[in-house]
Amino acid sequence: MKKTTEDYLKTIRLIQLQNGKVRSVDLVGAFGVSRPTVSNIVKRLSGEGFISPGFRYGIRLTESGLALADKMIERNRVIRDLLVSAGVDPAAAEADACEIEHAVSDQSLNALKSIGIILRTAGKK
Repeated sequence: MKKTTEDYLKTIRLIQLQNGKVRSVDLVGAFGVSRPTVSNIVKRLSGEGFISPGFRYGIRLTESGLALADKMIERNRVIRDLLVSAGVDPAAAEADACEIEHAVSDQSLNALKSIGIILRTAGKK
């Protein structure tokens, strides 16, 4: 899976959760790219079956797009939270999590989740 695909789907989902509607201009602002760049990516994501672009309702995730977006959001959260609990500055942890989330395997992510649970449990004692 392309990093760009994962980043766009995750961002579309986060904007959707925040605003209810996602427009191309929202993605232009989020990524700091041109409208033609967003248009090309939206066309590609639509062709791959991840989004349903629409003028009236904005850009909407399909079932498969939503599943992948939520997966990326969870990966980011697990990694970010683990880094923060290890003492990494939250801004640095967020930036690092955005990179790591694309490279970590499901097996490693599950191990990181387990470490996070252990750390949270130890912190409550």
